[in-house]
Amino acid sequence: MELNKFVGNKIKQYREERGLNQEALAERLHTTRQTISRYENGDRKANQDVLFELAKIFNKRLDDFFPERNLPPADERGMTIAAHIDDDVTDEELRDILAYIEMKKKLHRGM
Repeated sequence: MELNKFVGNKIKQYREERGLNQEALAERLHTTRQTISRYENGDRKANQDVLFELAKIFNKRLDDFFPERNLPPADERGMTIAAHIDDDVTDEELRDILAYIEMKKKLHRGM
């Protein structure tokens, strides 16, 4: 399914779950009912500002508007990283690599 249509279906789904019609949602977004209809039909792409406002209105995460990504399990991803480390890596270089991974994990988890 095309991404615009997927996002549009989510907008419609969340709007209906909230018991809003297109006109009411349009008022909250300071736009027209026709624009909401075009978002929902996938005829118009909702930009980042619109999606951010919709997420607040519907109490959803931005990720909730997009299809799930099928990432390999963490242990498989770790094996992929390990396979790309040269055999001649020094202990110091390996410590730096592992420290970088830990730093990135903390950054993404908001720690």
